[in-house]
Parts: sequence; C-alpha cells; structure tokens
Amino acid sequence: MTTLQGIAASPGIAIGPIHVVDPEEIEVQDGNLAKSAVSGEKERFRTAIRESLDEVRELREKIALETGEEQARILDAQIEILQDPEAQKQTLAVIERERKPAAFAYRRILTAVAARLDEADSEYYRGRAIDVRDVRRRMLAHLGGIRTHTLRDLKEPSLIVASDLPPSEMALLPRNMALGLATDVGGRTSHTAIMARARGIPAVVGVKGATDAAKQGAIGIVDGTRGIAIFDPDPETLADHVRKRGRYLELAAKRVELKDQRCATSDGRVIELGANLEVPEELPSVIENGADGIGLYRTEFFYLSRKQLPTEDAQFNAYRSIVEAMNPKPVNIRTLDVGGDKFASYLGTPIEKNPFLGLRGLRFSLSREEIFRTQLRAIFRASAYGNVRIMFPMVLGLEDLRRAREIVERVRLQLRKEGVAMASKVPLGVMIETPASVFSIDQLTQESDFTSIGTNDLIQYTLAVDRGNEAISEIYEPLHPAVLRAIRTVVDAGHRAGIPVGICGEMAGEPLYTVLLVGLGLEEFSVSPYLVPEIKTIVRATTFAEARELADRCMSLSTPSEVRTVVTEFMSRRYPGIIVPA
Repeated sequence: MTTLQGIAASPGIAIGPIHVVDPEEIEVQDGNLAKSAVSGEKERFRTAIRESLDEVRELREKIALETGEEQARILDAQIEILQDPEAQKQTLAVIERERKPAAFAYRRILTAVAARLDEADSEYYRGRAIDVRDVRRRMLAHLGGIRTHTLRDLKEPSLIVASDLPPSEMALLPRNMALGLATDVGGRTSHTAIMARARGIPAVVGVKGATDAAKQGAIGIVDGTRGIAIFDPDPETLADHVRKRGRYLELAAKRVELKDQRCATSDGRVIELGANLEVPEELPSVIENGADGIGLYRTEFFYLSRKQLPTEDAQFNAYRSIVEAMNPKPVNIRTLDVGGDKFASYLGTPIEKNPFLGLRGLRFSLSREEIFRTQLRAIFRASAYGNVRIMFPMVLGLEDLRRAREIVERVRLQLRKEGVAMASKVPLGVMIETPASVFSIDQLTQESDFTSIGTNDLIQYTLAVDRGNEAISEIYEPLHPAVLRAIRTVVDAGHRAGIPVGICGEMAGEPLYTVLLVGLGLEEFSVSPYLVPEIKTIVRATTFAEARELADRCMSLSTPSEVRTVVTEFMSRRYPGIIVPA
C-alpha cells in the first residue's frame, strides 16, 4: 500500500480501478519522403490543422456549456497555437527542404516551443507549455501517430492518474467514467482542479510521484477532501474508505434536500448565500442549487470571448436576462476586471512584466472611460428589471472610488435626460482585494453601500505569493493570521459604517472555512453554484455563538499551521462526514 499526500482540489471520496494516463501519448516515426510525396504531405498537414481547429472549437463549446465560460477560455490559447502562421510556415519548410513527414516536423517545432516556455521566468508562460504539448498530441494523432494510454481507452469507471490533465482531455472525459483524479502536479487554482470542482469529480493534485506509484488496473483511493491518494490499499484501509464514502454520499443527498431552506445559523443569524456567475448558461445551476442571489457576476466574458468590444445593447440584453430571472433576488454585477491573467489584445491592455501589478481592475476602467461608460449604461438600463448592485474591482482607496462614482453619476444623469427607465437606487460597492484597500477601509466604507472581500487576490497580495506558482503553492495559505486579521478589519469597519460585508473567491466556497468565516462576522457569501447546498448545510448546523468562539480562538494564534490544526479539528469533530468523513 502506498499513501501519498497532495493538495485537496475537489471534495469527495472515490474508489476504483486505476487508469494511468501516459504523459506523452503519441509516438511518431522518422523517415524521408519521396520527392513526389512532398506536396501531398503538406496538404495532409493543412488538413490536420483544420480538423484540429474544429475539434478544439467543439470542445470549447462543450466546456462553456458544462462548466462555464471561464473554463472554456482556457482553450483559446490552443486555437491561437494551431492558427500560428510561423509554426505552420516552419513545418511546411521542414517538409519541403528535409522531406520529413509532417508529424515529425510539427513535433520537432512544437517541442522546441514548449521547451522555451518551460524556461520562461513568468509562471503564466510556463503554463502555456501545457497547451503547446496538448496541441502537439492532437495534431500528431491526426497525422497518424501511435497513441499509448489515453482517456479514450477507458472501458469502465476509473480513477484517473496522470502527470497533469490538459483542458482538452478533461473535456473529453465522460463524467460517468471518472470516479476521481490524482495528478503529479498542480495546485488548487490549476486548470485541472478548477474543472474537477466544476464537474463534481473528487480530485487531489500536486501528488508528487503519483504516476510512478500507480499501477494500471490496480485499486486506488482518492480523498479529495483531505488531499490523499492511496494506491493498492490493504483490506482494512479499503473497507474503512468504503464506509467513509458511504457516509459522505449520504450527507451529500441530505444537502441537496436542504437547497431551498434559508441559510441561517440555528440561533438565527442569517447569511446571504449567493452564487458566482460566469455566463448566462450557468443560471439554471444557480437557481437549482437555491442561491439567495448572484453574489458575483463576472462580466469579463463579454470582452474576452470576442475580437471586438461588445455593444451596449449586447451587454444590456445579457444583464437583463439574468436580472429578470433572479428578481427579486439581488445580482451583484462586477464591472470589467481585465489585466493580470485576463486580457484581450483589442482592449489595448499592454504586455506587462508583472501583469498582476499592472493595468487591471478598476484602474483599467478609469483609464478607458469610454469602455467603462458603455458598461455602466448597460447595467443601469438592466436595473429597471430587477435588483441590481454594482461592484468595483481592485479599489485601492477613496480616490479610486470617488472617480468611479463621478463617472457613474454622469452616466445616470445622461440616461435620465434620455428618458431611459432604470432603478431609482443602484447600490455601489467595492471589492477589497489589496492591503491598500484594507488599510483604507474606514474611508471606503463611508462612501460605499456594501463591500465584498475578494480572497483570491487579497491572499496573493497580502502574502506576496503568486497563487499560480506551484513551487510556492504551500505558502498560499488562506488561514494565515495576516489574512484573518485583514478580513476582520474589513468586517469591523463595515459594521461600524452600518453596511454589509461579503466574501467571494475560493476561500468563501471551502467548507472547511465556513464556520470560521461566519464567526468573523461576514454576512454574505458568494460561491460556485454547486457548493451552495454544502455551505448552507454547515451554516444551518452551527450556532453563531460557537462560530464566534472558533474565530476568537483562531485570532489569538500566531502561525498558519496552528490555525489550520484548530479549524480542522473543530470541523472534523463538529461535522463528521462533511469535512473528514467518519
């Protein structure tokens, strides 16, 4: 029996036969073409490009419908690679000059590109090497390469063990054939982890040595709640985890039954439990899971999914459809948040050495006022059809907020002159995502109607940790005392000002943290739609008094490991079967 510790990426327990995915799935043969065969080989290559593009576009559409536009955009990079004229030109030149088969030529060129990306200083560009290799595998398959183990070989529901699973492979993976996932590399914010959570597949990532330890066809266990992968378990361990899985599934069924119940502690403290929304296609999931509204409507989809600016009417129609469907529940629309790892070339966002410290969030909107004004007009028009709130991302301090409010007021006055219908009051809120906004919170809460803590960036900036950097992923610790103190600072300031304080990001949707966050005084949560019943179950099973007691105890601790130990012990004892199945 081999037990390996990794990173808990998607909750649940999976048990079954192991299917190992070979990290390099295609073999090609070298050789020399006859001169008469060169022209046909070049056409074969062009055909493979067209067929690969069709496949990737079809996969992109599949992912968008199943898990959301944010996950689907992952494949845009692969479309760009396939369309890259330079790679095509070089491949055709090798076929022509050296008379090499197209598969051999294209593999050589893309292997060199991937190697250069692997050596890049930027984590973003190193991550693109995965996309290059995925394109290479796809093209070589079309060009007649010989595959080894792949997900297409699955004959029965299995545990998938791989070095990493590229997005296209995840999209091809039938949900009923994937019991669970374990990968050698990755973090909680990796593409594999995000897609596993979106599809409800138990997963552990960053399990070093997983592919070496796993044996094809042997029995394995993936505990995506505790971050453990077990290969070839002994009878006692297997029986223990079968029991734990049964308990987990039993509680999962009860959580579904509670989806329409109010999210409130047993002693009466109400928590507004909203859902995150990427694209309109996700709306049914929001409603089915019983969310109290949309706590975070990300609007980047309108900009990143096209090659030109979206019109005011296009945005208005999309916003209106969401607002009407949710009415009278609130819809928090976050204004455009590009920059960092989200950019569209036509927007004029520069290529920056440190994009997460560059032109992003509200500072981008303030620098491109015409884009900002168009979006605001669409939002205000949609406000006539339901309960709309506007949220500004990456607000550093009062000057940012005041400039945004001035633009908002000018837009509102212009719409009124035009006789456009809109709500008489649209609350304006700020996202707290940087130490600067935490230190400015007393001023910000005096001129905001609500606040929402964006934990992904707040943790990243507070701890000076790139959350996408696997080498230091263990330092990205939501339970760090500095992070908890920042959250409490914001909550206390909001309460003094009499405005609600919410939380969004990965931390909000992590069941292990739920009671602690309630105890810190947060009143609104926004999580992935599928997590709404689970978070609601935990809130309804606790009291605000015990949540405050847990929070106070954690605030007295000095190290992240001390906090995590206390929280894990409390939650596993208080909620057996949800946090650590018992």
